[in-house]
Parts: sequence; C-alpha cells; structure tokens
Amino acid sequence: MDRKIVEYLVQGQSYRFIREALRIGNDRISRVRALASEQGYLDGTRPIPPYPEAVFPDPVDRRSEKQSSTDTALLEKRDWILDRLQVGWRPITVFEEIGIAVTKSSFYRFLHRHSLARLGSHYRARVIPEIVHEPGEVLQLDWGKLRDVWDEKTSKRKTLWAFTGVMGVSRYTMVRLVWTNDVPTTLAAIESMLQELGGVPKRITSDNPKCFALVASDYEPLLNPAFERFASHYGFTIECLPPRDPQKKGKVERLMPYVRRLYEAHGMEWQGLDESQSYINKKLAIANERKHGTTMRRPIDDLLQVEAGFLKELPAIAYEVEQCAEAKVRKDGHVRIANKYYSLDEQFIGKEVFYLANSKQISIFFQGKLIEVHEKLIDPYRSKQTKAHHLKPWEQSMREDSFYRKRALRIGPDVERLITIILSQGEGFIDTRKVWGILSLDKKFNSTSINTACRDAIGLQSYSYRTVMSLLRLQMQQKETDPNFKPQSGDNKFVRPLSVYGEQLELLKKLKH
Repeated sequence: MDRKIVEYLVQGQSYRFIREALRIGNDRISRVRALASEQGYLDGTRPIPPYPEAVFPDPVDRRSEKQSSTDTALLEKRDWILDRLQVGWRPITVFEEIGIAVTKSSFYRFLHRHSLARLGSHYRARVIPEIVHEPGEVLQLDWGKLRDVWDEKTSKRKTLWAFTGVMGVSRYTMVRLVWTNDVPTTLAAIESMLQELGGVPKRITSDNPKCFALVASDYEPLLNPAFERFASHYGFTIECLPPRDPQKKGKVERLMPYVRRLYEAHGMEWQGLDESQSYINKKLAIANERKHGTTMRRPIDDLLQVEAGFLKELPAIAYEVEQCAEAKVRKDGHVRIANKYYSLDEQFIGKEVFYLANSKQISIFFQGKLIEVHEKLIDPYRSKQTKAHHLKPWEQSMREDSFYRKRALRIGPDVERLITIILSQGEGFIDTRKVWGILSLDKKFNSTSINTACRDAIGLQSYSYRTVMSLLRLQMQQKETDPNFKPQSGDNKFVRPLSVYGEQLELLKKLKH
C-alpha cells in the first residue's frame, strides 16, 4: 500500500485521486508523503526501489533495546542453569535453587526466550519403578495390530488384532485374534482366557477402550455397564488405567512386538481366522515353556505351581454375553433397540443412552446409572413398549386401568363411557373439575340414577356435569309427580325417547330464566 501511494505521489496525483483509488484517508497519505520526502523519492534524488524491496525501512523496536534487571541477573546464571538442566534437573528445581529473587513467570519466560525450556527433557532419565504383583493378583490386557488382511467379500483391507493377556507373576501369555474390540468379542475373548487359566485373578488391568470404559479419566473412569456385569459375574476387580499411561501395564506392552515376531514365520498367505489362531497357539505353547528373560523361569511352571492356587474358581454358569450399544432417545420418548421401541422418561429426550439387552430384558443406562428396565419384546407383531408412568397425564387417564375409569365403572358402565369421552376431549388438558363433579354425584344420588343420566347425556351429545345434574333433577321432579317412577338401568321398550328429555331440558332452562 505504501509503494502505491509513493508511486501516485511521484506521478503528481492529488490527495482526492489517491484517496478514492486506494480507499484510504488523508492522514495516511500525509504520513507516507512525509516519509517519501525524507527518503528523496519526491524530488527525484532517489529512485523507488524495485519490488520486493521495502520502500521504507522497518521501524526500530525500542523495546528490544531495553533489558530488565531480572533478565540481566538470570543471564549471569545462564551457564549454571544450563549445567543443571543437562544433568536432568527439572525447571522447577532449578528455580527453587537458583538463589535469585525472581518470580516464577519471569524465570520461565527467560527459559523460553533463550531456548532452554525443553532442554532438560532431553537429558532427564526416566526412572520407572518395577511393577511387582502378588500371585493370582492381575491379568493385564492389551490390543495390538498383527497384520492387514484382504477381504475378498468387501474388496477392502481389514486389520487383524492380537488381543493379548499376561499374568502378573508367571508371565503366562495368551493371545486371541479378533477383528474388532466390541463388547461381545472382547468379553468372549476374556472368558476363553479365564477358561484357559482355570480360574479368575483378583484384578484385570487394561486401557480405556469403549468396551471397558464409556468415559476415560485420570481419576475415576465411567465404566461400561456390560463390563461391570461381566466382572461381577466372574468376581474380579476392574482397573482402567489413566489415559496415555501405558507403562503401568508394561508387562503386556512389551509383549506386543514379541507376539508379532512369533507370527512372522506364518507368512502373508491367509487361510482364515481359525488357522491363524491355531498357528499362534502352537507358537505360544512353545514360548510359555521357555525360560522368561526377566524371571528366568518357565511361565507354564509358575502358572501351575505358583499362581493357580491363588486364582478364584470359575462360576458354574457361563456368562450370557449381552447386546450393548449407545442410542439416542427419540422425540416421542422411546429408544430404538433391535428394531423395537422402549419408553423412557421425557427428561431423556434427545440424549444419548447406553443399553444392555439379553434374551429376557433390556437395561438402559444414562451416564453410568440404570434409569429403566424393560421386558424384551418377543412378539413379532408388537414394535413398541410403553410403560404407564411414561405416558402423558391425559394418556394415563385414558388407559383401562386408570383411576378415573375404574372409579366411574364402579358407579355404572355408562358413567365410564361419559368419563372416557370427557377425557378424550381435553387434547392434552384434563378438566378434573368436570370429571370429579360427575364422580362425586354418588354422595347424593344412587348409582342407577347417575348411570341413567350419563347414558341420556351421551345420547344428547352433551358431555358435561351440568347436563348430568339437570337430568338427575328431572328424575327427582318426575319421581315427585309419579311415586312409582324408577330410572331404568338399561334400554327397553318402556324407556322414554331422548327427545322427551331434550324438551324437558329446554323447558327447565326457560323456567330458570
């Protein structure tokens, strides 16, 4: 922009022309004019330098000419700081021992300014304590990529994973080849490992995959309910390690390259998952009979002679692996599970829930808490299961077992019919005053009279408390004129036509006015 302004000024263009051409203000043009005059561009004593050379020199940053007393003091200690960082001291330790009254923020800015902040990490040696376990205490688990396999059916590459487990003391190793780490596959693999061990360790240690923990955490992960049930069935404790902390299960981490080495002689020819599993099992049988490089003992011997006696007995009944997944609650308050719909409270609409489904029931969880249990729908002609307490108030009132309808039925069948009509008219709003007005008539009138009045009100298509009350009053007036009059409990040839009651109602209204 400055170059353009100078070029226009050299051409003799006016401020107005430059302002409209470049859409800038007069102040900037004046400032550039003054700088161009100092450089000698306007009087022709100096030509404009070619692009990309700058027209004007960069202004001097006066802040770089100043140096704080803190920086000066730390510069005198630079060699001392460098020596301590190179022998592995952490920056905070250097700050505590430096012996200069500086703030921590000033010290760390000094390290960054002089490229010393990351220096210590290259020299500090990581001291990792040995992981020691008791016999039968732990089974460590981990996944590792074994190889890629070409799938002829999908014409895509699939990753074959080695799901590896190792006992903490004996270092007895087991491997299960799997295509995925979903819950059914993982639990089936662990179950087969426990069968191979002949017992259950006190604890199973692993990372935080979704099949073990729904939400990873440095302190308390949110465990997968399916894995919790599996652990409860077999009686072991779950240990999900903090994220990005694999050294805490180093015994199984170091095994992954070893498992790949055992498989490398197999070659790239693919003959199916069962054949590869059989091959790796033969290799592991030989490996577990060799002396371990750390313990200098045979893993199979330590398992049978040391750890086997500390393992818990396997349960008599195998665990039924449940179907599990996450699903979003629909706007109608139902969640879709295996093409069936199950109701939840309306507060969960739009939220993600986790469900477990076995052959008998559906358990639904939200943020690790059980919120609902449904009997599994097995009727092929039913697609939705809605519990009564999940219905809207007006929907609950329309059910056959609702309180209003049951109370009305005790008075009479026509009373129930009228109450049902009133409830259905609300369109979401229940006029309980009108309903209770009719239901409380049994305090003054007998059931037969109330039932007859409700039947006549339905015939008149006047569904209100006032109509029923008016019809009961007409019955009372007719009884006064005819002592032998009795309300009919049902339709017969002696019952008066409804038009007669209509005429009497009109007459009654005129008399009131």
